[in-house]
Amino acid sequence: MSPQRDLSTELRKALALVAPGTPLRDAIDNIIRAHNGALIVVATPEKLEKQALISGGMRMDLEFTPMRLYELAKMDGAIVVSPDISVIHYANVLLNPDASLHSDETGTRHIAGHRTARQTGNLVVVVSERRRVVSLYRGNSGPHVLEDISVVLSKANSALATLEKFTRRLREEARLLTLHEYDGVVTLREVVSAVSTFEYSVRIAEEIEAYVRELGREGRLIEMQLEQAFHNVPEQYDALIRDYSAEDFDYRDIRERLRELSNEALSDPMEITQVLGYGPVEQAEDFLLKPRGYRQLVRVPRLPGRVAEKLIAEFGSLKELLEATEEDLDDVEGVGQARARAIRRGLKRQRSLESSGEVL
Repeated sequence: MSPQRDLSTELRKALALVAPGTPLRDAIDNIIRAHNGALIVVATPEKLEKQALISGGMRMDLEFTPMRLYELAKMDGAIVVSPDISVIHYANVLLNPDASLHSDETGTRHIAGHRTARQTGNLVVVVSERRRVVSLYRGNSGPHVLEDISVVLSKANSALATLEKFTRRLREEARLLTLHEYDGVVTLREVVSAVSTFEYSVRIAEEIEAYVRELGREGRLIEMQLEQAFHNVPEQYDALIRDYSAEDFDYRDIRERLRELSNEALSDPMEITQVLGYGPVEQAEDFLLKPRGYRQLVRVPRLPGRVAEKLIAEFGSLKELLEATEEDLDDVEGVGQARARAIRRGLKRQRSLESSGEVL
């Protein structure tokens, strides 16, 4: 599993504070260039004082600037910065975290930083003077070592290439699935394959999003490419699961259970079959499923989700929905004559495009 994917939510958010172009990252870069070290605690002073975590040092309460933090880092003690990186509260303080908190770190700064993060749940940044390495700790998460921008960019571009490969495969699988939906011959096996490809794509996209946060202003192009490559994929993924999950299974619970699967489990069709609610199925290629119609309705322009829900509840399956007349659609609450006509045209156009091999 990707190290980026293993990052906690708290640590992912912390990356935004130290991304290239941010004031805190500018200060850190200056400290590294000067071959200095630093121990920076991002927290309110009241919280640290209440827990008796700090002693000595100088109370500053000065506006944060990268140069001011850089100068203060020349002293040996820790620096306390406000959570919004707007104020430097303390400089040259001694940290007194609970010594019973376990840490595998070595070196005074790293042990103190790790224990302080665990005790407070706040972000602690440690800059190593000798190795010129930046380590992040937050709560029980960390250390996360900041990599050079060029390394992160290379990883992000590699992940983008992989995502584009998966989305190409996804488009082809989705097209074949749609054609089989029209013919009424969708098998559990091809649904499971599509779910697997969707989930892998989502995981790669999450990894790229983490790189974008770490890159800051340097990641704008990567972010634009991600938006283009991943356009409408989450909506189509939800619609796929809503179409084919077993009765009385909530698609949101299924998405969460799929997210929790390891990469190895995700490659096992039986695991996905179980998550979708079908139990053990020996011949998935012979097990036919009936789509409800969510995948096709989500592609109808400007169709509200609540109206799509009404349509599914009324007709029950894609087959019934495709056979419905404009008058039948008009009778559904929230549709109306104009929208009924638009739905009929949209579904007809999608079928024509898919049958001809074009992409909608």
